[in-house]
Amino acid sequence: MNKLIHLFSLLSPFIVYSSNWYKGNTHVHTILCGHADSTPEVVAQWYHDYGYNFLILSEHNKFIDPSTVKLSGEIRDDFLLIPGEEVTGPVHSTAMNVTRLVPWEFKDKNRSKIVQWQIDETKKAGGITILNHPNAPIIRAAELFPVNDLYLFELYNAHPMTKNFGDAHRPSTSSLWNALLDKGMTIYGVASDDSHKFAKWDEKYDNPGRGWVMVFSDELSSDAITLAMNRGEFYSSSGVILKKVVVGKSQIEIEVDEEATARELTSKFLFGRSVKKGKPGTFVDFIGPGGEVEETISGIKASRIATQEYLRCMITHRIKKEDGLLREYYAWTQPVFTDGR
Repeated sequence: MNKLIHLFSLLSPFIVYSSNWYKGNTHVHTILCGHADSTPEVVAQWYHDYGYNFLILSEHNKFIDPSTVKLSGEIRDDFLLIPGEEVTGPVHSTAMNVTRLVPWEFKDKNRSKIVQWQIDETKKAGGITILNHPNAPIIRAAELFPVNDLYLFELYNAHPMTKNFGDAHRPSTSSLWNALLDKGMTIYGVASDDSHKFAKWDEKYDNPGRGWVMVFSDELSSDAITLAMNRGEFYSSSGVILKKVVVGKSQIEIEVDEEATARELTSKFLFGRSVKKGKPGTFVDFIGPGGEVEETISGIKASRIATQEYLRCMITHRIKKEDGLLREYYAWTQPVFTDGR
């Protein structure tokens, strides 16, 4: 699990990933939800043509059978539609790799019970749960502490309204992750698009191509990808591509693929996060309990041995654009645990 080999897509300037690394998106919408602008076929075609390996058409309280979605042109063998649904009630979650529609009507003042109910119903339908955009609406860490069998949540949701980095009313999703890990949970951070608009393009719109996962799997199948994600065998990205990822028993080692990252950042769809200050370059933060940044390394290679209960890694690539604005792009590894988790 240490090399990411990239090949150019014949259909676009984007990258098709191989050597057991698969680029995918777990959260997108279609015209069937009533507030998106494109059909399932158009949405799936976009991800196919821009080099993705798998996609979940996670429609609000609707199950889209992948066999009914017909793409056009020469279809790559390494593209897969994984069945799913966004279970949309007081809390939203992606039901990944389900065999049927998952019910969503359950309501309760206790949102821990709602999340647990969605997890249990998704399991009955053969799938696993990804908790979606926990900052919109706000889900507090204490509401998730009692929940069982939640292993995935959206650390980064690229929709402009999801407040990944927090505000005056809510902490960042990174802080939420730290709180859950500190409590002893085994939970992994997902990046997704939550895209709705494919016909109009602008930084303020919820367009595709801005947040994804890179999954290391023995094969490209719905079951294999789902199991790999549930085991934390992936990293998440909003633009940074890694050449090397080693998450061992007590150590994390990474290397950024500068060429592949540069190609991703030429995308007209990928704006990055606008920040007011910071030095351009690539920086690796190793984060431990309490959200403490144990070490920051400047450069494209970094490694660290965990000295506490867990250690995770966030890579920031900061550049100054032609308009003079600073933009940040990220990758996040999953934690390494040393306490038996």
